Amino acid sequence: MSKISIGIDFGITNTDLVAAHHDQISYSTFISEKVTESYLKKILSEANLNINDIETIGVTGGRHNDLPNEIDNVPIVHFNEVEAIGRGAKALKKESNSNFLVVSCGSGTACVLANEGGYLHVGGTGLGGGTIRGLCKLLFNEDDPIKINSLSLNGDLTKVDHILSDVVSGPIGNLPKNSSAVNFGKGRSFKPNNSDLAAGVINMVAQTILRTAIMSAISSDVGEIAVIGRTPKYKLLSNILEEGFKLYNLNYEFVESGEYAICLGTI
Repeated sequence: MSKISIGIDFGITNTDLVAAHHDQISYSTFISEKVTESYLKKILSEANLNINDIETIGVTGGRHNDLPNEIDNVPIVHFNEVEAIGRGAKALKKESNSNFLVVSCGSGTACVLANEGGYLHVGGTGLGGGTIRGLCKLLFNEDDPIKINSLSLNGDLTKVDHILSDVVSGPIGNLPKNSSAVNFGKGRSFKPNNSDLAAGVINMVAQTILRTAIMSAISSDVGEIAVIGRTPKYKLLSNILEEGFKLYNLNYEFVESGEYAICLGTI
């Protein structure tokens, strides 16, 4: 009887696990804790996995190197996160083009070039889902992603940001006139509500990710982008990325089950 292959990504906020047996794949996610053998056994148990049924455990992210190379005679295979990002995105994306940019949107954001030569980190930013939750907690005491997402969809960016039409009399290149010119520039003169603040935070993070992704794609000479991670579940953020990619004539895909791409990349 064949055994199960396990892949785990120890993220800053979430730890994601994939279990693969023949064509059957299942995913689980857990609140991240300190990476130890005890925590590894804990999440395996919570995912209803018996160590005796496991063939290999692939690990990446966080402090995965704190784990040994085996546990209860099961090999633990350590993967560089850049390779895991590329492998996982390639496995999940619909298009078969081997030359593309992965934009991995987690607590922070990493841009990884995938091509015939392998996988290469080409850019990134410290802004991501962790920034959204952290700033929203500081600004209006909310860090639930579902609530922040809902609030942001009812927010008015003009209550927090100076937009281009506020500060210039004509167009700047092909940028829309409602593009942000100064993030949170109206904070001293307006009294935004929580929805406005949530929209302002997500917009600032999304615009930074977008610029980072576009510059990484241009410098890497690729026209195809695969977006993975949990942060694109913020609808306002995914809309901003989509509009920006279209503006620069980039092909893009928000990869289905992309929040589990990195753990899948360790199998």
